[in-house]
Amino acid sequence: MNDAALTNLLAACRSYAGGRVDARFNAAAQAFYADAKVQPKIVTRAARELRSLPPPGAAILANMLGTVVETGGSVERSGPAVWELFTTWLPQIHRGFAGRKELSPRQQQLLEAFQLLGQSVVSHLAAMPKERALAAGDTSLMAQLAELQDYTPGAAWVRHMLLSRSDLLLVLHVPSRRGFRLRYENIVNCFHLFTLIQAAFGETLPGGRSPNRFIIDMARCVTVVEDGNDEPWWRYETVQPNQSGAVEISGEASVDTITRIDGTQVILLSPPVEGAALWDTSFFTPQLFVMPANVVLERTLTAREVEEWLAKAGLPGEGEMMGEQGVDKP
Repeated sequence: MNDAALTNLLAACRSYAGGRVDARFNAAAQAFYADAKVQPKIVTRAARELRSLPPPGAAILANMLGTVVETGGSVERSGPAVWELFTTWLPQIHRGFAGRKELSPRQQQLLEAFQLLGQSVVSHLAAMPKERALAAGDTSLMAQLAELQDYTPGAAWVRHMLLSRSDLLLVLHVPSRRGFRLRYENIVNCFHLFTLIQAAFGETLPGGRSPNRFIIDMARCVTVVEDGNDEPWWRYETVQPNQSGAVEISGEASVDTITRIDGTQVILLSPPVEGAALWDTSFFTPQLFVMPANVVLERTLTAREVEEWLAKAGLPGEGEMMGEQGVDKP
């Protein structure tokens, strides 16, 4: 293997002090990218050198490795090393802020390089679902990310990625007694989910509308988020095991809070309450373009399935509702 491209890049990384790269670094980077396409092992060798580089050089090399993955490179060649570097730096920075003291020169240097490293972690973890799941269950890691997210976007991006969820969802429109199976992808909070549910249904349900393309493109990570607001077309409710009837879903809450019935999350739609809260487009951020959010309508439930699910949710059957209203009451 010709080591010239890697040797030159590592030399450039060792002298890199942050900020914009110079012509020498750019030439070394382009040569590395070219070699990585024909000699993938060079990526593995570069990843092994991350821990030996000063923080600015390690971060920019990690960022480059993320670019390789985004353009089709194998995540196995660099993902473990990039994640190891991130989990090594994170507690060092966190200790500085947790101690409420001025950051040491080393901590400050790590913090300044952390954004590039965070971008690389997002690129890699997008293709590492098992590692994402393990990291999301690490309470210490998640706490450190939560405490640092206001100080560095690198922590905010990674935390958002680890909080993102993808799952099946049943949506039951109670007044029309229609039901649907949907799949949502890479969503953290319920307001974001509501926007994309509305986009999936449009005008096909009573109370629906033609979606605002400006809002939907931001919610799907098609365009960068700008200031904007969305509003509920329906009332979004679920059921709770220890409560009778439906309860409002908090838009600010995690999608994990939506109740599961027989292992599947269920949302009940009904006409909106006057004066219901709007939400702004900040609920779509931070945007992770390698893991765009979306909601897909998979199929329409049969009438029988709808009645079965409504019964499981503890809602009266259609005949019972008519009886309560005095219609066809014996």
